[in-house]
Amino acid sequence: YSLLPVLASEQGSEVDNAFETLFLYAMPVFMLVIAVLIYGVARWRVKDPERGDDFDNSHVFSWTWFGVSVGLASLVLITPGLTGFLALRDQPPPDVVIDLTGVQWHWDVAFPGMDMVMEAPAELLLPKDKVVRFNITSVDVIHSFWVPAFRLKQDANPGEINSVTITPTELGAFEENPVFRLQCAELCGTGHARMFLPIRVVEPAEFEAWLAGMGDGGGMDMGGGSTTTSMDMTT
Repeated sequence: YSLLPVLASEQGSEVDNAFETLFLYAMPVFMLVIAVLIYGVARWRVKDPERGDDFDNSHVFSWTWFGVSVGLASLVLITPGLTGFLALRDQPPPDVVIDLTGVQWHWDVAFPGMDMVMEAPAELLLPKDKVVRFNITSVDVIHSFWVPAFRLKQDANPGEINSVTITPTELGAFEENPVFRLQCAELCGTGHARMFLPIRVVEPAEFEAWLAGMGDGGGMDMGGGSTTTSMDMTT
């Protein structure tokens, strides 16, 4: 059993590893702070309302605490800091490239090389075990790309293109698990809460069939009760 939501991307494992590592680092520090707090309350609690007990500062304890803090900070910087950054930076060439544009309050989707833009689609399909690169931008305010099942987050800034690479590893759909959704994670106005796009991770053959159907100019029902609609066949 895990307290974390379903993990459905290769890159997301680095995020989970970072969370678990930081949790392990934090636990002994937390326990030590609580132990010192309890000892301090028991040892130097006020007996006389007019005057508390006298106590001297321990230089050994202060320097030890400083050294431990520096050591932990350096450890966090190395792992998961640098190791996680390098792991997420070095990604293979993408199998699929998707252009995402944040608009108050929906996502527009385009596939470079195909003469179409899906404006506010009802659903986005992604191929399992294929490297997908998202090129993300915005036309109005700052939005943010975030799929809970994939873990990674990337801001969508007006006039800029930011990229994030995802390799889906688990089949799933929003109807079955709400973590399969492209959610805006940056407060962007009154419609922020409803700015999400359902995600469905399918086998590569099913994705290719869906994409071919989109390229022909028609929506395709993938058997899950949802149909991709609202497609503008302009560049």
